[in-house]
Amino acid sequence: MMGLNKKLQSEKVEKGIRKQAKDMMQKEGWKVAPGGLPLEQQIERSTLYQNSFEDDMVTPKFVWGDASATAEFYDAGKMQALALARENLIGSIETNITQLVEINRSNKQLNSKDAASVAKTLSASKSFITQKLGQTIPVIEVYRELPNGNVQVRVQTFYSMDKAREIAKQVIREQMEQSGDEFLGKLDDLLD
Repeated sequence: MMGLNKKLQSEKVEKGIRKQAKDMMQKEGWKVAPGGLPLEQQIERSTLYQNSFEDDMVTPKFVWGDASATAEFYDAGKMQALALARENLIGSIETNITQLVEINRSNKQLNSKDAASVAKTLSASKSFITQKLGQTIPVIEVYRELPNGNVQVRVQTFYSMDKAREIAKQVIREQMEQSGDEFLGKLDDLLD
């Protein structure tokens, strides 16, 4: 990805992305923080991450979350927006895992009781997943000043889908071990 990021920085940005960035800046009043990438490049990177798929061309390589927050100061707004974006990202991970559970249940590889057990454990494990998540990749970071003097910050952040699944499996496994769930042995096959 680093090589691709360097290549993107030196290439011309597509006309549609330039127009989108121009609209965000001129019509909506968004600005890029000092020292940040130009908005065109941020949008292009976001599009690249969103359209990156595994070899099956169905499974996304990245999961993402975006959020905006309003605060009196830029740094406070940025911290709030990052926290909200991470929560949004965790919700995306939960949705992805729940879909896998439902697919296995509908394919008769998993009974309803076991599917409910995994879904319940996953829902209860959000805070543990958040703690283990580590650093996410902020791709879009913009702000605008509001008429009341506050600052609105918008952040979009990405995380590797493979790493997210591993973290979710680890947390679910730990939670099920603590509760003594007999389904634990089937977990790895289910979430792959």
